Amino acid sequence: MTAVATPPTVDGAHGAAAWRALGTYVDLRTEPFAVAEATSVAAGVLDEVDRACSRFRDDSDLSRANACAGRPVEGSPVLVGALRVALEAAAETDGLVDPTLGAVLVASGYDRTFALVPADDPTPAALPTPAASWRDVVLTDTTVTVPPGTALDLGATGKAFAADLVAHAVLDAVGTSVLVGVGGDLRVVSPDDAVGRAHPVVLGHSLSDLGAGGPSTRVRLRAGGLATSSTSARRWRRGGRQWHHLVDPRTGEPAAGPWRTVSALGRTAAAANTASTAAVVLGAEAPAWLEHHGVAARLVADTGEVVRTSAWTDLGLEDEP
Repeated sequence: MTAVATPPTVDGAHGAAAWRALGTYVDLRTEPFAVAEATSVAAGVLDEVDRACSRFRDDSDLSRANACAGRPVEGSPVLVGALRVALEAAAETDGLVDPTLGAVLVASGYDRTFALVPADDPTPAALPTPAASWRDVVLTDTTVTVPPGTALDLGATGKAFAADLVAHAVLDAVGTSVLVGVGGDLRVVSPDDAVGRAHPVVLGHSLSDLGAGGPSTRVRLRAGGLATSSTSARRWRRGGRQWHHLVDPRTGEPAAGPWRTVSALGRTAAAANTASTAAVVLGAEAPAWLEHHGVAARLVADTGEVVRTSAWTDLGLEDEP
């Protein structure tokens, strides 16, 4: 099963482009003179990522590795790079961000591109018993060995990895500052001697929520990564139970809250996503964990209450209402 990519819509006058790839929305901003070439480069890289890392393509490197669990499978440099990022995220969060949740997500009903997942499937979810840990994944420069009885899923860090990869590829190609957004994961890079311009970014619970005029705030991003993890964006019902794509590895069930959305800054999009995902999973313990790790983050509870870490407040990122 293949995720559908749509041709980019390019706005040359404003140096912007938008399209869909990897089952989500993609945004690109750069200088007007560079946007056409930048978009072409970005689309090519995202196609590589899809062919290497998609859980929904039978011909992807990731699907082949999952199908051959217990044996080393040759993997492309893109898959190996994406898995290194995923395993680093697992190590940094003591497993709160876990790439070995593929079997759980399949059992819960998320077994195809999200647009094709039934909104309400009465079939009960028969969740598997964990057979191995992320620590049991064996990765070399050219091969991947998935632990027996386990399936890898890169839904947590994969899009952030893609945003980082695309941003650097575009910078190398066109030599000017660029913002790349893949889903809720953003990365801004600039030439070494350049000061990046401030890119306005709107934060909300989900793209559909923003389109309907839901609550939002606007921030300014000059460099690094910004990621938003939300329990509102990918939701479905299975066996009479509400599911979303952010699973707590400690329980094998959807993260219970109280956060509807967490936005975090990081040196890269992957680092930002690692923090935002871990915070959603941690629940009530998240603010203290984020403060301990010095993460600039903004958390929005199901009740609408907004909590900001001291690093976020100190940076003064948000525009005045």
